[in-house]
Amino acid sequence: MKQRISAFLTAICLLLMIATGCSKDNDLPDQPDQDIVGKWQLEKYVTQQTPGETDTYIGKDGEWAEFKKDGTGTQRWDEGGGKFDLEPFTWKISGSKLTITDDLDDEEGADQEEFTIVKLTKQELVFKGEWVSDDGNGKDIKITETYYLRR
Repeated sequence: MKQRISAFLTAICLLLMIATGCSKDNDLPDQPDQDIVGKWQLEKYVTQQTPGETDTYIGKDGEWAEFKKDGTGTQRWDEGGGKFDLEPFTWKISGSKLTITDDLDDEEGADQEEFTIVKLTKQELVFKGEWVSDDGNGKDIKITETYYLRR
């Protein structure tokens, strides 16, 4: 009888450890399309070329991106010389994918980029995009851009 109770308690303890030890594999909320809404300050973005080098741009005061509930947004980036440029965009989220389309009317049309949301909390947003580009000599370079923003 004691052995059955001991085995039963051991089994329950194991089940509890397994259940509480499991967690999500990402840092995304249940409703990322709602949690991304708001104004985010650019902390930095990192561009990594493989093969190649890694560059880090540190965000300046006044550089931000604002995501609005209606799927539109505005970004404000330093264009150099103390001039800031406001650029409109649209956005949508599907799972962990963030798609941003610039709304600039130019000869090339709208530019659409897809990013993976790495982390989204009330205070922190991290997303990255990966592309392959030609280095000009016929060789492919993998480019990864990771953006770090805070409220």
